[in-house]
Amino acid sequence: MSQTMINTMRIALLLFALALLGCGTGGTGSFGTKQAEVDFATADANYDSTDDLRFEIEQTSHPMIFGASQGRTDVSFRITITNKTKVPMIVKRLTLQSIGGSIYRVDSQSRKFNTKIAPDARESFKFWATAIATDTRMETYPPLVLRATVDGLEGDASMHAVFNRRVNGEVTIGIGSQP
Repeated sequence: MSQTMINTMRIALLLFALALLGCGTGGTGSFGTKQAEVDFATADANYDSTDDLRFEIEQTSHPMIFGASQGRTDVSFRITITNKTKVPMIVKRLTLQSIGGSIYRVDSQSRKFNTKIAPDARESFKFWATAIATDTRMETYPPLVLRATVDGLEGDASMHAVFNRRVNGEVTIGIGSQP
Protein backbone atom coordinates (compact mmCIF):
# COMPACT_ATOMS: atom_id res chain seq x y z
CA MET A 1 0.00 0.00 0.00
CA SER A 2 1.13 3.51 -0.68
CA GLN A 3 1.90 5.95 2.12
CA THR A 4 -0.93 8.23 0.93
CA MET A 5 -3.46 5.40 1.28
CA ILE A 6 -2.20 4.55 4.76
CA ASN A 7 -2.47 8.20 5.83
CA THR A 8 -6.01 8.40 4.41
CA MET A 9 -7.00 5.28 6.37
CA ARG A 10 -5.51 6.74 9.57
CA ILE A 11 -7.48 9.98 9.11
CA ALA A 12 -10.69 8.01 8.50
CA LEU A 13 -10.05 5.96 11.64
CA LEU A 14 -9.40 9.14 13.62
CA LEU A 15 -12.66 10.69 12.42
CA PHE A 16 -14.56 7.51 13.30
CA ALA A 17 -13.00 7.50 16.79
CA LEU A 18 -13.94 11.14 17.31
CA ALA A 19 -17.52 10.48 16.18
CA LEU A 20 -17.74 7.49 18.51
CA LEU A 21 -16.34 9.58 21.35
CA GLY A 22 -18.98 12.24 20.70
CA CYS A 23 -21.70 9.61 20.95
CA GLY A 24 -20.23 8.28 24.18
CA THR A 25 -19.93 11.37 26.31
CA GLY A 26 -22.34 11.71 29.17
CA GLY A 27 -23.69 8.30 29.96
CA THR A 28 -23.75 4.58 29.52
CA GLY A 29 -24.88 2.81 26.44
CA SER A 30 -23.78 1.12 23.26
CA PHE A 31 -23.15 2.05 19.67
CA GLY A 32 -23.29 -0.79 17.24
CA THR A 33 -23.84 -2.27 13.83
CA LYS A 34 -24.61 -5.83 12.77
CA GLN A 35 -20.89 -6.65 12.55
CA ALA A 36 -19.65 -5.18 15.80
CA GLU A 37 -20.77 -3.45 18.93
CA VAL A 38 -18.70 -1.00 20.90
CA ASP A 39 -19.67 -0.46 24.54
CA PHE A 40 -18.72 2.61 26.47
CA ALA A 41 -19.22 3.52 30.07
CA THR A 42 -18.67 6.63 32.08
CA ALA A 43 -19.25 7.21 35.72
CA ASP A 44 -20.83 10.07 37.66
CA ALA A 45 -17.78 12.33 37.72
CA ASN A 46 -19.07 14.94 40.14
CA TYR A 47 -20.56 13.37 43.25
CA ASP A 48 -20.27 14.56 46.86
CA SER A 49 -21.82 12.62 49.74
CA THR A 50 -21.57 15.67 52.03
CA ASP A 51 -21.41 19.45 51.90
CA ASP A 52 -19.18 19.53 55.00
CA LEU A 53 -16.03 19.08 52.91
CA ARG A 54 -14.77 20.54 49.67
CA PHE A 55 -12.81 17.93 47.75
CA GLU A 56 -10.34 18.38 44.88
CA ILE A 57 -8.02 15.88 43.20
CA GLU A 58 -5.35 16.32 40.57
CA GLN A 59 -3.12 13.76 38.89
CA THR A 60 0.37 15.24 39.28
CA SER A 61 2.43 12.71 37.31
CA HIS A 62 2.05 10.95 33.96
CA PRO A 63 4.79 8.32 34.02
CA MET A 64 5.74 6.24 31.01
CA ILE A 65 4.59 2.64 30.97
CA PHE A 66 6.97 0.01 29.64
CA GLY A 67 6.00 -3.42 28.30
CA ALA A 68 8.18 -5.18 30.87
CA SER A 69 6.11 -3.64 33.68
CA GLN A 70 2.98 -5.50 32.47
CA GLY A 71 1.11 -2.19 32.22
CA ARG A 72 1.71 -1.20 35.87
CA THR A 73 3.10 2.10 37.06
CA ASP A 74 2.85 4.35 40.10
CA VAL A 75 0.90 7.58 39.63
CA SER A 76 0.92 10.58 41.95
CA PHE A 77 -2.25 12.44 42.95
CA ARG A 78 -2.70 15.58 45.03
CA ILE A 79 -5.88 15.49 47.12
CA THR A 80 -7.00 18.77 48.69
CA ILE A 81 -9.70 18.80 51.37
CA THR A 82 -11.31 21.94 52.80
CA ASN A 83 -13.15 21.67 56.12
CA LYS A 84 -16.44 23.59 55.72
CA THR A 85 -17.69 22.77 59.24
CA LYS A 86 -17.42 24.78 62.46
CA VAL A 87 -15.39 22.08 64.25
CA PRO A 88 -11.91 20.71 63.57
CA MET A 89 -11.67 17.42 61.73
CA ILE A 90 -8.99 14.76 61.49
CA VAL A 91 -8.41 12.77 58.29
CA LYS A 92 -7.48 9.23 59.34
CA ARG A 93 -7.65 7.36 56.01
CA LEU A 94 -8.04 8.11 52.30
CA THR A 95 -9.10 5.41 49.84
CA LEU A 96 -8.87 5.84 46.08
CA GLN A 97 -10.17 3.71 43.21
CA SER A 98 -11.26 4.25 39.62
CA ILE A 99 -14.84 3.72 38.47
CA GLY A 100 -16.33 3.53 35.00
CA GLY A 101 -14.32 2.61 31.94
CA SER A 102 -10.92 3.92 30.89
CA ILE A 103 -7.72 2.76 29.26
CA TYR A 104 -6.14 2.53 32.68
CA ARG A 105 -7.50 1.85 36.14
CA VAL A 106 -6.62 2.32 39.78
CA ASP A 107 -7.68 -0.58 41.98
CA SER A 108 -8.84 0.24 45.52
CA GLN A 109 -5.91 1.48 47.61
CA SER A 110 -5.86 3.10 51.06
CA ARG A 111 -3.38 5.30 52.88
CA LYS A 112 -3.38 6.18 56.57
CA PHE A 113 -3.04 9.77 57.72
CA ASN A 114 -3.52 11.64 60.97
CA THR A 115 -3.97 15.18 59.68
CA LYS A 116 -6.00 17.80 61.52
CA ILE A 117 -7.90 20.39 59.45
CA ALA A 118 -9.21 23.47 61.28
CA PRO A 119 -12.62 24.95 60.38
CA ASP A 120 -12.51 26.74 57.00
CA ALA A 121 -8.93 25.53 56.45
CA ARG A 122 -7.59 23.26 53.72
CA GLU A 123 -4.91 20.61 53.58
CA SER A 124 -3.30 18.77 50.68
CA PHE A 125 -2.33 15.10 50.70
CA LYS A 126 0.13 13.33 48.40
CA PHE A 127 -1.29 9.96 47.33
CA TRP A 128 0.71 7.49 45.22
CA ALA A 129 -1.38 4.74 43.63
CA THR A 130 -0.56 1.86 41.31
CA ALA A 131 -2.26 2.24 37.94
CA ILE A 132 -2.79 -0.60 35.47
CA ALA A 133 -2.99 0.29 31.77
CA THR A 134 -4.64 -1.90 29.15
CA ASP A 135 -2.97 0.07 26.34
CA THR A 136 0.59 1.06 27.19
CA ARG A 137 0.79 3.47 24.23
CA MET A 138 -1.81 5.71 25.89
CA GLU A 139 0.01 5.64 29.25
CA THR A 140 -1.83 7.54 32.02
CA TYR A 141 -3.13 10.53 30.09
CA PRO A 142 -6.75 9.51 29.23
CA PRO A 143 -9.63 10.79 31.38
CA LEU A 144 -10.33 8.74 34.49
CA VAL A 145 -13.09 8.96 37.10
CA LEU A 146 -11.87 8.34 40.64
CA ARG A 147 -13.88 7.62 43.78
CA ALA A 148 -12.24 8.85 46.95
CA THR A 149 -13.37 7.91 50.43
CA VAL A 150 -12.40 10.10 53.38
CA ASP A 151 -12.57 8.53 56.86
CA GLY A 152 -11.83 10.36 60.06
CA LEU A 153 -13.24 12.37 62.93
CA GLU A 154 -15.42 15.47 62.78
CA GLY A 155 -15.12 16.82 66.29
CA ASP A 156 -15.74 13.69 68.39
CA ALA A 157 -17.97 11.98 65.81
CA SER A 158 -16.76 9.55 63.16
CA MET A 159 -16.90 10.77 59.59
CA HIS A 160 -17.19 8.89 56.28
CA ALA A 161 -17.46 10.88 53.03
CA VAL A 162 -17.37 9.78 49.37
CA PHE A 163 -16.43 11.90 46.36
CA ASN A 164 -16.22 11.18 42.62
CA ARG A 165 -14.03 13.35 40.41
CA ARG A 166 -12.67 13.22 36.86
CA VAL A 167 -8.95 13.69 36.35
CA ASN A 168 -7.27 14.33 33.00
CA GLY A 169 -10.14 16.09 31.25
CA GLU A 170 -8.31 16.09 27.94
CA VAL A 171 -9.17 13.69 25.12
CA THR A 172 -6.39 11.41 23.96
CA ILE A 173 -6.45 9.16 20.92
CA GLY A 174 -3.59 6.78 20.27
CA ILE A 175 -2.83 5.89 16.67
CA GLY A 176 -0.11 3.43 15.89
CA SER A 177 0.68 0.30 14.00
CA GLN A 178 1.46 -3.08 15.45
CA PRO A 179 4.40 -5.05 13.99
